[in-house]
Amino acid sequence: MALAEEHKYAPTFNGPEGQEDMPWLLTMGPVTTSRDVKLAMLADWGMRDTEFVSLALGVTEQLLELVDGTSEYDCIPLHLSGDAMLESVLGALAPTGRKRKTLIAAHGPHAEQAASILTHIKRPVENIAGSALKPVTTNRLAKLLEADPDIHTVYLAEVDVFTGLANPVAKLAAVAHEAGRKVVLDARASIGAMPLNLADGTVDAAVGVPWACIESVPGFSFVMVRRSLLADSLFQSPSSSLDLVELWKGIHRTGWFPGTPPAHSIVACGVALRRLYLEGGPEMRRKRYQEQHLKLLSGMAQLGFTPALADGTATCGYLTLFRAPADRRYSPAIFIQRLRQMGFVIMDGNGCPGAEGGFRVATVGAIDETVTDQFVRAVEKIMRDLGMRSGVPAR
Repeated sequence: MALAEEHKYAPTFNGPEGQEDMPWLLTMGPVTTSRDVKLAMLADWGMRDTEFVSLALGVTEQLLELVDGTSEYDCIPLHLSGDAMLESVLGALAPTGRKRKTLIAAHGPHAEQAASILTHIKRPVENIAGSALKPVTTNRLAKLLEADPDIHTVYLAEVDVFTGLANPVAKLAAVAHEAGRKVVLDARASIGAMPLNLADGTVDAAVGVPWACIESVPGFSFVMVRRSLLADSLFQSPSSSLDLVELWKGIHRTGWFPGTPPAHSIVACGVALRRLYLEGGPEMRRKRYQEQHLKLLSGMAQLGFTPALADGTATCGYLTLFRAPADRRYSPAIFIQRLRQMGFVIMDGNGCPGAEGGFRVATVGAIDETVTDQFVRAVEKIMRDLGMRSGVPAR
């Protein structure tokens, strides 16, 4: 009850056209969406109406095209969050038995989530060692796979949404595939902005969501999975509603979602995919994100703020974890709430490695460089209001 009261009366503000009553979301999802994506959700659809079924299947085909999916893969949508989709996939592909396990070859919240799911559904799991502030290396993965023949499946995550760190998943997947392992790729924070090619056959399943770099809205998640694995039904799902094989059979036999479909979200995703195509695809979208993010980093550096990742570390180029300022007048809770009052929602750094009290900013979504400039000016004003001299962190 106390938590509900705390968030009951969120301060409002007067934003620019299109954002008059809502802040810009400088987060990794949900993101600020375009006007036409919002407008697409104004219509109502029947779940078994032929037009809607055709539209839903069209979205799954477009998602496959986005990742160069060949005839060997199918796209399966799920009317739940990304973690539910991940659980469905791991329930189908992660091995059972004491001597067959899944290696979590990544760090960050998505990797932690995968490990938690596997533990909960009683599937053997092992976590890769190493620093959460450095990418997983192909050399490290190759040595682990050679030393441990019990590893059956490898989980990879392209982007760590704690820090913005980017793992070389194409090379890692190639190493795992060559070693005869199954590969599950978590692309929730990258699909739509980072090129992904399933045509080389090194990835067996890629999990994604539409409400991050695809710039649509929450409502469903999806996986592109090798059809032969589903046909073989390697492992029995521990869940009825999240049984990936049954989900696959259902939608590709009838075109219907199990239960009531997230119709508005599916229609919005279709519009968002068309916008992505017109923009030039993932490479051009990432270029836009990176250009805005470089402006952000430059502006924040002038105010003294420092990223948690060391210079030269591979990043996605559109998310940065900033270390907490040493200035005693800085309060993360007040800083973040003041930013919201001025029209910007960012993510805190709670639980992030090396940045307790820090904060995360993403340049993802339907925003442009004017939003980035306005954000830096807002940070500067808040610093003046709080009496902060600098954003420089403690040594």
